[in-house]
Amino acid sequence: MFSSKMRNRFVTSLAVFIAISIFIPAQNPNYPDQIDSTKYKRDVLKEAKVKSVQKEIEITITNVDITNFPVIKVIVEAYNKAGLPLDTLYANNLTVLENGIEKPVISVEKITVKERVPVDFVFVIDKTGSMQKYIDAVRKNLTNFTNSLLKRGIDYRIGLIYFSDYVERINEMTDNVGTFLGWLDEVRAYGGGDEKENALDAMYEATKLKFRPSANKVLVLITDAPYHQKGENGDGKSSFTTESMIEHLNNDGVRVFSIVQPKLQNYLTLAKSTRGNFFDIDYPFSTILDNFSSQLTNLFALKYRTDQPAIPDSINIALLNEKKLELVRKTIPIVELGRKLIIENLLYETNSWELSSKVNELEILYEFMKNKPNVVILVEGHTDSRGSNALNDRLSLLRAESVKKYILNKGVDANRIKTKGYGKRKPIATNDTDFGRQLNRRTEIVIVAK
Repeated sequence: MFSSKMRNRFVTSLAVFIAISIFIPAQNPNYPDQIDSTKYKRDVLKEAKVKSVQKEIEITITNVDITNFPVIKVIVEAYNKAGLPLDTLYANNLTVLENGIEKPVISVEKITVKERVPVDFVFVIDKTGSMQKYIDAVRKNLTNFTNSLLKRGIDYRIGLIYFSDYVERINEMTDNVGTFLGWLDEVRAYGGGDEKENALDAMYEATKLKFRPSANKVLVLITDAPYHQKGENGDGKSSFTTESMIEHLNNDGVRVFSIVQPKLQNYLTLAKSTRGNFFDIDYPFSTILDNFSSQLTNLFALKYRTDQPAIPDSINIALLNEKKLELVRKTIPIVELGRKLIIENLLYETNSWELSSKVNELEILYEFMKNKPNVVILVEGHTDSRGSNALNDRLSLLRAESVKKYILNKGVDANRIKTKGYGKRKPIATNDTDFGRQLNRRTEIVIVAK
């Protein structure tokens, strides 16, 4: 017989094994075990696979950060062939190709809360009778999920679509968790007499929402039922098949993360074919969402210096490996609605909003406004949590106005600069430490017209 200590050790080991087993992504059925052809070799290069530290990895460019121009950060996601995120990426293995000109990578670092990578999420949820407990689980865990995104440097918005045999409700994206939770509170699962539901049409409607141009697009699909496809009979009709939906999602740059029953293999195909992932719906939602946010935020910032004299409208970026083979290429628009810049080094005295006569970051902003005469910006002021709402609202607005005044004194038209003070209402870090409070005392610049 096992002793109590041995029995506890066995149970713990078994629990760890089960947890690990659940979260190792299944093999992509689109990848045969053995292929030896010229087309496959071409596809390997096209899909940005490179040998690094004895691991075959894939790299995807997701965004750029121009806050410290002329130093530019290229935000990339790196993962191995099995779809697992990497812990480390090395600068000496990579070279940036900017508009056809090679630039050495200065450093590679995991992103922090400072990067503020924009990601727009749409939760696409089956609302038929058996789904109520899963809707409740989303409601219970969403606040922790969004807090973990903030701590990992994600500037998020969240939208919501409900479906059954039909798309029943569409909620545009918000950055207010309370608003999202209010939507969830209004819904009660019912119906679902037939087996299949209309997940494909719900995903299509999700791709039509108002995503920020600079944001990464993610669908979180939650269901316990298979879906209708084109040509099938039943209560719900769809004009899509699995293959045509994958094509549509990839054309729109949308990733799918499926939280479903493991037997529903079509959802695995959708997830893997769009660089998403596949989770068991019956596993604890707190763990699923934590694992999900960990994968999405496993991003690296590749830093290099550009020779361009001013912030451009767009940048064509390619990454080369140590053999100078092109791994991935993407043209990223810079002057686009919703792009957000964080000015980190505006240092104010306590309860003060006065700026020094010269601020390098604002000089760059002025040059940007001068070179882009049609751009209109919103200057957002933020504070830490110390003090009352009334005090911080006033202080944050005055600080935003001080940035506006600085730029106006350079000759920029006042109609091109709007201001808003959010006080302490939108923290991006904890207010329990000096460092966190410093991050929260920030000024953000958002392009609102161009």
